[in-house]
This record gives sequence, C-alpha cells and structure tokens, in this order.
Amino acid sequence: MMSHMLILKHFSLPLVGLLLALLPMALIGSELLLQPTPDGGLQPRLVVDATGTVHLLYFRKRLDQPQAREGNLYYRQYLADSGRWGNPVKVSSTAFNLQTFSIARAGMALDGDGRVHVIWYLPRAGQYIYARSDTGRTAFETQQSMVTQFAEGLDAGADIAAAGNQVAIVWGAGDLSREFERTVFLRVSGDNGATFGPELAAGNTDLGACACCSLATDFNSSNGLFVGYRSAIDGSGRHMQLLTLDFAGDNISSATYASVHELQQWELSACPLSTNDIATDPAGTQWLVFETAARIVQKQLQADSAPSLVAEPLSTTRQKNPAVAFNSAGQRLIVWGEGISHSRGGRLNMQLFDADGSSRATGFEANIEIPEFSFPAAAWLPDDKFLVLY
Repeated sequence: MMSHMLILKHFSLPLVGLLLALLPMALIGSELLLQPTPDGGLQPRLVVDATGTVHLLYFRKRLDQPQAREGNLYYRQYLADSGRWGNPVKVSSTAFNLQTFSIARAGMALDGDGRVHVIWYLPRAGQYIYARSDTGRTAFETQQSMVTQFAEGLDAGADIAAAGNQVAIVWGAGDLSREFERTVFLRVSGDNGATFGPELAAGNTDLGACACCSLATDFNSSNGLFVGYRSAIDGSGRHMQLLTLDFAGDNISSATYASVHELQQWELSACPLSTNDIATDPAGTQWLVFETAARIVQKQLQADSAPSLVAEPLSTTRQKNPAVAFNSAGQRLIVWGEGISHSRGGRLNMQLFDADGSSRATGFEANIEIPEFSFPAAAWLPDDKFLVLY
C-alpha cells in the first residue's frame, strides 16, 4: 500500500466520528486536514483568495428547530495562525428551507476589493437571490432577487464569479418540457455588485440545457468567462459543454464553444442531477471537474487537452458532486461522494495528483458518510495541506 495513501481504514466509522469530534481539525496523513462542516453545517463551498485566505459558505439549520429544514446561509473565514474558524456571519436576510438536492446549492466568489458575493436558489419562489458583503466581510447587505426576464423553468442552482470589480451571475432557464430549447443566461456587474447589467442570453439554444443540473463559472486571466454546463440536445444529449464568453461593457462580444470530447458525452433521456466545480492551478490554468455517465472527469480549460477519468469508484456505484483544489506546489485534490440517493450525501472519496499529473493516492478508504443533503468541498491552506469539509 502506498505510503502517501490518505486512509483511515483501521478505524471504524463511530471511532472516526469520535476522533473528528475530539479533534476539530483532524490530521489525516501528512497532506490532508479533514473535518465536518463547522456548526453542523451542510453544503459547504470553499474559496481561496489571492492571499491564501480560505473562505467558507454553508447552510445551517435553525438551532431552535433542529428537526426542521429551515435555516440560513453563513460565511466564515479560516484563521490560519490559530488553526480555527472565525465567527460566523449570516448571509441570507431571511430563513429558507434547505434544498433536498445538491443541484440547488449556493455559489460564492470574492472580488478584488475583498467583498464576498453569494447567489442561491429559492425553488418555491422560482428565484435566484443575491447578497454581497462589505469589504471587511463583517456583514452582508440585504438580499435581493436577481432574475425577472428569464425566470421560466428555474430548476437548479446558479453560479457566481468575480474578478477585480467584475461580478457575473450565470443560470439556466427555459421551458421545462422543452429542455432541448433551454440555454444559459447571465448578468454582469462592473462595480463590485452594486449594480448589474441586463439579463442576457449567453448560450446556443440548439444545444439545449439540462434543467436540473447545476453549472460552474469563473473568469479567466483575460477577463473572459468560462461556463461549464450540461446540454440537452434533442432531450438526451446531456454532454458537458465548455463555453467561453467575452464582453464589451454589459454586452457579450463573443461566445465560443470548445469541442466535446468522448468523456464529455452522455446520452441520457432523464436528468442526471449533476454538479460541476472549477479551480485554478498555480500556473493560472483553470480545471473543471464534472460527472459523465456516473464517473468523475477532470479537464484543463485553457489547454486543448483531452479530459480524463479521475479514479475508479470504491464499488459499483455512482460518483457524484465533485470539487477540486490546488496547492502552491501544483498538487491537485479532487473529492466527491459515492452511493448517493435522493437525499443521501454518499460516502466520501478523493484522489490526489502531483503537479505532473501522476496519481499520488490510489484511493481514500475511510468509511466516512457525507451528511444527508450535503456534499464535500476542498481548498488549500497556507502550509500547502489540503482542507476537506463534508
């Protein structure tokens, strides 16, 4: 067995839970810090800024009604000097019901002034809700609805990206009974989210857009915007589409699709309820992780290289809800859940790669169950260890 394997195989699940409870930030091997989401939180999202600071967004149920699904989004910052999380800051102005699917998860981004920008989905209201923090990240402004013109058939989470003073919100919309005609839309801000431009159609309607799959977006180094989303060609071509958008003010000046590799192709007449994630390596290249035919796939976005499968499953089951992170040495960690059902988070699994792309770990064998309605998240810490929350 490889010395770098990240495992807890010698411990039973109850003992693993006890160890994690006794050690709020448990060290697993020499390269990984693993812990439950703070506050008993669910659906964690992690972002690392240019200074190496780790930022966390998560959902927490109301403490006075632990059996209810109602709660709020909270933000916390990791304090590297003391190895703990800072005080929670409430993001959502009003409580809402936790979504039973990971596809409805909230998105977070940080701009050049240090503001945190958050977007989340309220299915009962059929609306995407946005809030931003002050520059000190001590409070969030009152939440606001973001979509009016293209709000038909909202059925999965939007995503948000920020770079400098730009903020972009991207979502999929259209008639739910005609997925083959749906597409992706966006709004862009040039003043750190103080105001947003008009709602714009961004994608090719001939490709359709899977109604209940979330998407991922991020700005690239030339201020273009990457969007990774699942199409619905003829209602069954649920391929991973890679779209690059360039802007002239508030308007889209060009929209370019990359070729679709075999590992991005998925013929399926039903919605796969999938999620994607984007992260940037130390060289400034962005990577997308996504699901194709129940297997996690990784792909460089700037390079014209073929995608590749990440790892074999722990058993014959579906791999789902991936997240990716890089440390300053260029090592790449991908985490996901396996054996997922309607509400079950599944069993945590992960794969570590060196900067040259070689596999550093053959599999994560700890029997750790992701909580119901949740999924894993990953980030790198200033000492180059990886942090994994679930």
